[in-house]
Amino acid sequence: MKKRSIPALLGVLALLVLAAGCGPGGPAAAETAPIGIIGAMDAEVASLKEAADITETREIAAMEFCEGTLGDRPVVIVQCGMGKVNAGICAHTLIREFGCDRIINTGVAGSLDNRLDIGDIVVSTEAVQHDFDVSFLGFDKGEIPYTGLVAFPADETLRAAAAEAVRQTAPEVHVLEGRVCSGDQFISEGAQRDRITADFGGLCCEMEGGAVAQACYLNDVPYVIIRAISDKPDETEFVEYSVFEAEAAAHCAHIVEYMVEELA
Repeated sequence: MKKRSIPALLGVLALLVLAAGCGPGGPAAAETAPIGIIGAMDAEVASLKEAADITETREIAAMEFCEGTLGDRPVVIVQCGMGKVNAGICAHTLIREFGCDRIINTGVAGSLDNRLDIGDIVVSTEAVQHDFDVSFLGFDKGEIPYTGLVAFPADETLRAAAAEAVRQTAPEVHVLEGRVCSGDQFISEGAQRDRITADFGGLCCEMEGGAVAQACYLNDVPYVIIRAISDKPDETEFVEYSVFEAEAAAHCAHIVEYMVEELA
């Protein structure tokens, strides 16, 4: 048997590496990576699943992950449940288990800004966790230790796509871009809202977005949060929740459908 030269062996190894890159999980596969869609409302998730061609459903961590296509784009649709732990697990699972390369998180939120009316839409520029506080150890309020960050920035391309989707699918709805404040608390009192705005500012408060943002940041995956406003801080407007939920779910589903179809 003839001995092969070192250059020849290196050439063979290079070919093997290139071939592996074209297989599942390689660069060619990145073009078809699914978009992860995390919904909050039953009606909204049901609408998205109805609009999609669902090919497989898997249950992980008591969440139902529905794989399929929305238009021509592969997606994974899931309802994460309430709270930051659920949301963080959900986002991480979409990224690591399903290979999602972008995350869209929709749902409802309470307004922190009187410019927003019930039914209006907030698109995140960034997200903070208003209930995270280790300032006693020398960190800023809301700062996640050893990241150097209080707020995790949303992806600019996804932000622009979300705002345009609102304008195209729900032109009667007012859309603002700004900070989303998250915490494991249902904010129902003026004093709670005042504390959040004093410490963090922000347009709205809810219970999941900050964890989605942190999970995406740690995995280097773009994200955007879209929230329909369910109540106002000055309590000058009231809408029966069942009526609001139906309208908000329809708007959020249409916004996401439009986004997915338009994203390259």
